[in-house]
Amino acid sequence: MISKLHNYLQILKSNLWFFPAFVCFLYAAATMGLYYLESTYFSDIELPGMIFNGTAEDAKALAVTLLSSMITMSTLAISITMVVLSLAASQLGPRLIKTFMSDNRTKTFIALFFGSVVACFILTMVLHDITAKDATPQVTVTAVFVICFSNLFVLLAFVHHVALSSIADQVILQVTKDLHASVSRLTNSEDDEEEEPEHEDWPKDFDRKRHRIYFKRSGYVQHIDYKSIMAILEEHGLYIEIHFKAGHFLVVGEDGVRIYPNNKVSGEIDTAIRECFIIGNARTPTQDVEYSIRHLVEIGLRAQSPSLDDNFTAIIVLDHLSAAMAELFQKATPLEWSEDSEGRVRMWARQSSEAHIIFSAFDQMRHSAREKPDIVYHLLKKLKILCELARTKSQREGLHKQLTQIKYDLDYIDRMVLDIEDMKRMCQDLLNYLNEKE
Repeated sequence: MISKLHNYLQILKSNLWFFPAFVCFLYAAATMGLYYLESTYFSDIELPGMIFNGTAEDAKALAVTLLSSMITMSTLAISITMVVLSLAASQLGPRLIKTFMSDNRTKTFIALFFGSVVACFILTMVLHDITAKDATPQVTVTAVFVICFSNLFVLLAFVHHVALSSIADQVILQVTKDLHASVSRLTNSEDDEEEEPEHEDWPKDFDRKRHRIYFKRSGYVQHIDYKSIMAILEEHGLYIEIHFKAGHFLVVGEDGVRIYPNNKVSGEIDTAIRECFIIGNARTPTQDVEYSIRHLVEIGLRAQSPSLDDNFTAIIVLDHLSAAMAELFQKATPLEWSEDSEGRVRMWARQSSEAHIIFSAFDQMRHSAREKPDIVYHLLKKLKILCELARTKSQREGLHKQLTQIKYDLDYIDRMVLDIEDMKRMCQDLLNYLNEKE
């Protein structure tokens, strides 16, 4: 339930409209509340001279002017945002637009601009019904004026933030932060590492008596409620195989879920199992540790493209990928075999192995840099550190595959590179080091 709620929060977080809309509601409520308090309790109080003390007509003119100015400022903020998003999408990748939209500071600045527009609009409506004989809401007018005046400094802060957000290093840091959060949330600590449970009593005739569950829509698997599935299995004495994980793209009619035995699976159970899967139009980081890895890799691949040819950005991406892998090496990934409350193995669900995660992090970067010795050499140095940190067979297998491919890729590098032999020797030494740890 918590993981499913986190998935909905991630989807809501990526929306640019929700938080500004909520702040606009607060601004409207605060403006009307302040006007009510002033008209009810402040009418007999002598106000300081610095408070607005003009006539009702002066207040109406001021409110209209402020409303027009705030609308112009809000439009300017949105225009700046769209320009920066367009530039960043062309250089760093269109999928990173979601990262900009999820940034809390960006949404806060936009919320302040739109909240000021709402406050001015409410004040204009209030002053519309006030005649020259009525008391002017001096405190309310002053408060709205102060809010609008402070937006001048908010605009400066917003421009500064947007300028920083367009720098590749800052985007990489933001994506890396999300990656570390996913690794920390989706893995267990080294002290909590569990051994794969014995599954000798798994039904021998599973493939012959299985029931296949077909999905009625296409999309990305965003969340799988393993606890609810296990509760259903335990209640009805069933076994299940799930041949995909979060991040997998399902097509209509795909039968990646199989339940045993088929004579115990009713229509209600079939429906209940399918409801444990959330399928959407886009991947989310809820249970997909490779979600942020893909974003980092995309930045690195675009940096190596002929149009940009920015090897420094690619090297920075490798630094952060290796840091994430080092953290992963100190964790325990989820097991594929799961037991019920009585210790009976009832579920096999495909999970991302450490070797596969290493492949996702480095393989495309390695292949793209096969003719760029500086990036290959930097990758070798990072893999050397990871070889020293590797502690499981899966980690060593993933590193071994990458080093083997680098050994072949070095043949494509120009023979005029002076340190090519040193790079080959370093690669072979690392392969020997991993073989000795077996």
